[in-house]
Amino acid sequence: MKIHIKKYLYVASILLPLLLLAEQTSKNIQTKSPNDGVKKLATFYTVDGNIEDQYNAFIEEKLRSIGFNVTDPHKRINDHFETKWGSTTLDILTFMPVLKESTILPLLNIEPRIAGFSPFNLLMYKKRTEDVTHIGHLEPEAVLNILNIQNKEVRKKFSMSFKALDASISNEFGADIQHTTYTDLPEKPMIHFEYEFSIPDNVTLDAFKDEFQNKFELAFIDKGYLIAGYHDFFESTNNAKEILSNYSAFWTYSLCHLEFSYQVFDTQGARPDAALFAPCSMYMYIEKESKKVVLGMFRLQNIADTLPIRDTKRLNFIKKLDSQIPEILTHLGMKEVLSRVASAKNNSIAKQTKPPIKQIDIQPTKTVKIEKETNTLPGDYKVTLPSVPKAIQLNTSESSINPRSIKFSKRIPPNYRPNSFDREQKAKKSTNTRIGEVNKGKVSAYLRGPFMEVTEVEKVLKSAKFNHIASLPINKDKTLTSVIFTNNELVTLASKSNRGFIASLRVLVDTKEKTISITNPLYMSKGFLQEHYDDKVANKTLVQLIEAFSNLTNSEDSLKFQLLPKYQFMQGMPKYENMIEVASGDDLLEKIKENKRVLFTQTLSNGSTLIGIQLSKRTNKFIKRIGRNNASILPYPILIEEGKAKILDPKYYISFMYPKLTMSEFMKIATIPDAMKKDCERVFK
Repeated sequence: MKIHIKKYLYVASILLPLLLLAEQTSKNIQTKSPNDGVKKLATFYTVDGNIEDQYNAFIEEKLRSIGFNVTDPHKRINDHFETKWGSTTLDILTFMPVLKESTILPLLNIEPRIAGFSPFNLLMYKKRTEDVTHIGHLEPEAVLNILNIQNKEVRKKFSMSFKALDASISNEFGADIQHTTYTDLPEKPMIHFEYEFSIPDNVTLDAFKDEFQNKFELAFIDKGYLIAGYHDFFESTNNAKEILSNYSAFWTYSLCHLEFSYQVFDTQGARPDAALFAPCSMYMYIEKESKKVVLGMFRLQNIADTLPIRDTKRLNFIKKLDSQIPEILTHLGMKEVLSRVASAKNNSIAKQTKPPIKQIDIQPTKTVKIEKETNTLPGDYKVTLPSVPKAIQLNTSESSINPRSIKFSKRIPPNYRPNSFDREQKAKKSTNTRIGEVNKGKVSAYLRGPFMEVTEVEKVLKSAKFNHIASLPINKDKTLTSVIFTNNELVTLASKSNRGFIASLRVLVDTKEKTISITNPLYMSKGFLQEHYDDKVANKTLVQLIEAFSNLTNSEDSLKFQLLPKYQFMQGMPKYENMIEVASGDDLLEKIKENKRVLFTQTLSNGSTLIGIQLSKRTNKFIKRIGRNNASILPYPILIEEGKAKILDPKYYISFMYPKLTMSEFMKIATIPDAMKKDCERVFK
């Protein structure tokens, strides 16, 4: 009996600790979160049907009321895909880069890396195979982790700014809300570069910045990238320079690669949700008293690791751009560095370590030499193989055929004159009748002529009974001058609601190329007057110009005459009537009275006013990229009418004035339309 008791005690002494340990382990397992290591990546709002119009109205009308601004909107990118590659799996793909200036500006002084997602994309997309629309954005915590920002104040304030945005979206659309998650970030989520510079005493920092930015942008454009956005924090608010007192300059680019976007976001197995990261924000700043440009950007590998993406083709595109971007920066003279803000030791939040990849030793392949086997016959026998017969070559060309047909001479009835003969004779007799007129359904946008000095152009216009308004240099070296002129008939036609943009025409004097270029009144009137087009006035004005200026020719820039009233660059792009309001109020004329950017003012019969403004130096550079021949697009016109200041949508106005503009050329100036709008808004502030 004692032996049995001892055995029981012995077994109990072994099992009891094990049972207690198992119980404790069980408790630990139960208290451990099932999502430990899993973090929120993005918030998506799913709404039934196509809500594109409602979404655009929300962005334009309600977003600003909660303090968010849109920097460079890009609507219906899927249309570009379909135009360039002929197909798309998407009904809608729209990028809306947004940021809250009041939150971001003060945080830049604490943590400049926050600009790595400032702006961030408020994405909208709809697949053709679905009857729902998705609106989404990256979670602030995910953004902060990618940027490796650990400062508690920055993390708290940045995250708080999203609450009003999410509440507003939810209230507007009443959507089904979903959260996507991720577990790992790349070992290296960011790239950091620096560029050391020196400038002579007689060169300003602004001049250096302009030159640097131009070289930078062209370097990326040459490699197929698009500068899809540009945001200068110093110009974002009236007191931005005071807030950012630690910096001499601070700006962000939004980079995009159209083929990458198409292959990753669209095509078979489309991943439009990957566009949460698009366009890629790249920040740059120069600290006070510093001679360094500091640059930072997240790596595209973040897209692959967080979503995740496993498709080989898409992964190859991601790897290609992740290696190409640093190569371009290095070629520009930049040097890759560790983050200046966070040391290598400080990577606990954003850096998710992955197990090291085991290196596999690959043995070199042995080359095996294969001897050609020859079959020989014994003895002295010789076998001669017959050669392969050649196919008979048939000559089926028309010249070799000699048909046995009877040939008749061409019979023409007496006094017969074919229509083609009449057209040829008419064209030979015609001198000026074809200049500027509709020819084969098309009309030229400009009348090109031999060089004349500005003063001579002014004299000719006055002698032809035109009213000279102003002669204005429109580029930095003053080799391009826009001479603004009108007549009473044009002013009368322009004095109708929303028709004021036809109030004046322009002569561009180019002292470098030694040419002049006149806007064609037929082309301009047909487009800008819409249903009020007056053929009599347009042709009379054209005749006045042809008689006044000798040796004019039609420009190659032309469009179909009858399509001009409903012209748009491509499907989904704005038309004439899609004007943008840049200011409102009863004191608009008072606001611009002393503004040096207002270059001319023209009062119309109905009390409306047409003004032309000088764009910023940066915006003005678009002429260098798409051509100086049509630079009479400047000064940029603004119509002030019934307490509202309106402009033609820059995407419409640029393409209308540059009718030969290609899609690739338009992409080279992707940031310009929004920059033009902002320049026009600033005139009234």
